[in-house]
Amino acid sequence: MIPPLDPAHSPRENLLVIAPPGCGKTELLARRAAHLLPVLEPHQRILALTFSNRAKANLAERLLTGLGPQRFRRIKVTNFHGHAAELIRAHGPTIGLDPHCPLANKSTLSQAIEPYISGLPFAAAAQSKRQIELALAAAKSQPHDDDEVLKVLAEIGNQAALEIELERRQQGVLHYDDLLRHAQRLLGIKKIAYLYQQHFSAILVDEFQDLSPQQLQIALASTARHRTFVGDPLQGIYSWAGARPAEVEAHLLEICGEPHYLNTSYRSSPAVLAVVNRASSLLGGQPLQAADPAAWPSGGQALYATFDTGLQEAQWILDEATRLLEADPSTTIGVIIRAAWRRRPIDEVFANAKIPTQRWDLPIEDDLIVQHLLDAIQRLPRQADMATITQTVLESIDPTDVDTREQALHALHEFSTLVKHDGTPRAAAAQLRPPATERAISPGVHILNAHTGKGQQFDWVFIPGIEGFHIPSGQAKTPAERQEELRVALVMLSRARHGLAATRALTLIANSGNPYSTKPSQWWAAITSACHPA
Repeated sequence: MIPPLDPAHSPRENLLVIAPPGCGKTELLARRAAHLLPVLEPHQRILALTFSNRAKANLAERLLTGLGPQRFRRIKVTNFHGHAAELIRAHGPTIGLDPHCPLANKSTLSQAIEPYISGLPFAAAAQSKRQIELALAAAKSQPHDDDEVLKVLAEIGNQAALEIELERRQQGVLHYDDLLRHAQRLLGIKKIAYLYQQHFSAILVDEFQDLSPQQLQIALASTARHRTFVGDPLQGIYSWAGARPAEVEAHLLEICGEPHYLNTSYRSSPAVLAVVNRASSLLGGQPLQAADPAAWPSGGQALYATFDTGLQEAQWILDEATRLLEADPSTTIGVIIRAAWRRRPIDEVFANAKIPTQRWDLPIEDDLIVQHLLDAIQRLPRQADMATITQTVLESIDPTDVDTREQALHALHEFSTLVKHDGTPRAAAAQLRPPATERAISPGVHILNAHTGKGQQFDWVFIPGIEGFHIPSGQAKTPAERQEELRVALVMLSRARHGLAATRALTLIANSGNPYSTKPSQWWAAITSACHPA
């Protein structure tokens, strides 16, 4: 818990808080909400904006706990694309949009790009896809109408991007980036902005360093008063997705003035903080101290280990996770990997694990999605087919919650495969693991990548693959890109509460099936210097 005299009670209408990992950012937002609610008019609410579904669930859980159900009803917790989708549904006709047009998810653009890169070698396809994405993102990063988007794309000169945009218009659909540009256009209309500013008299923005300039403008236009921005520039890891940490921070400093700084960790043990501080110092960060060092048994743990192969490394992680869960079944364990290709040994070993395991890239293992699916099957007759189940699941999800709907569609596709194998939906549902708790992070092992782990915390964190080409990524070529990779590493390390284990393998198996030798990460020595051998 952060102390009573904290920035949450600041009289400033525009507040900027720098909160390093584990320093009570979410707690501060809950206290800020409690502080602001009494000054709102009875009809007004607080808008809480974040980025991912996981982050939204974490923030909502903390706000509900801190405020109680009655006061929590006056908080709207959503992500930027959900907020944008609501704007389009409510006011789209004002700018010529069909409010009932299909709302995009992250995969619609990838599907549109696929025909343009099909048949290309892997590296060329990846490069071409990225160029198309960048061209479209650049054209839609401003509140342009459709004709202006086409004009910008013509100036950029990416023919595939231009054709994809023309096809999108002809089909009458929206892509993911269209949601934000249309939201920005709508909030540029004074009467619409006034409606939102009257409805939302305060705004809480989580992880400001991940904002694009467009998202910042949407946040600023959504409410005119009581704006609170919390985040940490040293955790800015989304420049590839349009985030501009330096530009956004400079703008917020103009609006908010001198920021408040938090410097005490309420998340991590002294042993974990020693590793986090070592990584943070490489970025110019200031050391953090544990709020209550004596509260951690033995001061926590930070371990390192080197293994001959990736499979040996993965088996050790499984054995340790099993031991931890046998000692305390409520333990949460994160296995965080920087890149998907490095997960292969982990996935192979954990495929038949006897302990509760969630892979965050599989919607069919997501607690929220599984609950939607199980609820639908329980309500429907036994003879209900997949079409009816799909319709029921989607009807249970807010139509503007585009991210959850996309996850649900992927999960339903995977579930239909189970149904074909098991014979009936109820038999297939018996294969699913129902949520064990209403907590945002349930007990057991969670296998995830670095970016989806942002804002999360686990009792124990294992970070395999601290090797060159993986941490940092081999795709990071420029000094700025490698600096961001170090920030990614800091995010991974700082997810741990009690214990942390950093590992690497001397050999891995290539796609060809041949083994090859690895080199330690350039940060291996710095990280392990604050750890003990396992």
